[in-house]
Amino acid sequence: MILISLPNSGNIFQSAMIKNVVVGYLALFVFLGLANGQQVITVTNGETDGRWGPLETCPSGSRAVSYQTQNELDAPVVDDSAVNTIAIFCDDPLQTNLTSTPGHTGNWQNVQTCPFGAYMKSFQLRVSPAGNTTDNTAVNDIRFMCSNDRDINGIGNREGYWGEYSAECLDGICGIETRVRPDGGLLVDNTALNDVRFTCCTAVDLKKF
Repeated sequence: MILISLPNSGNIFQSAMIKNVVVGYLALFVFLGLANGQQVITVTNGETDGRWGPLETCPSGSRAVSYQTQNELDAPVVDDSAVNTIAIFCDDPLQTNLTSTPGHTGNWQNVQTCPFGAYMKSFQLRVSPAGNTTDNTAVNDIRFMCSNDRDINGIGNREGYWGEYSAECLDGICGIETRVRPDGGLLVDNTALNDVRFTCCTAVDLKKF
């Protein structure tokens, strides 16, 4: 914790000083993050229930080229949780798949893959905001933009609205973290996947050893 002591010379002066200090520290954190190659892409319409899972990353020399979702598809008069799990597939020889925190129910949909030679660089979420309906579902669908500027999209749920695309990972996506609300049982409005963020590849990540 950093404590800031300011002279008692008026609220306006103190507010300006605090603002300058905060902006300075934020700039420092951004610089350090970029210097360490930890660029993360996010969207603004994710929901907030649940906890962030661990960062899972592609093996050295590979990046994400495909994805798959586990969905609890729409069912009338039943508590739906829509998208539960997102898996991304890397282009290493083993086609490693990553999930971070998985959900707890639903059927796996078909794998969606970028055209040959292309890789995933940004994403977009379809989200039903909390309180929008009596059955909250949070993330309903996801799609990705590939490096050849074509998007890939599977079968998702239809509630909610598409937000804006995230920023782009110029060298592709190498890591995933998901925010998932654990299964609360029959008497809880389950939402499963609430948000996701991706880590961009760096030159070091893509170096083949």
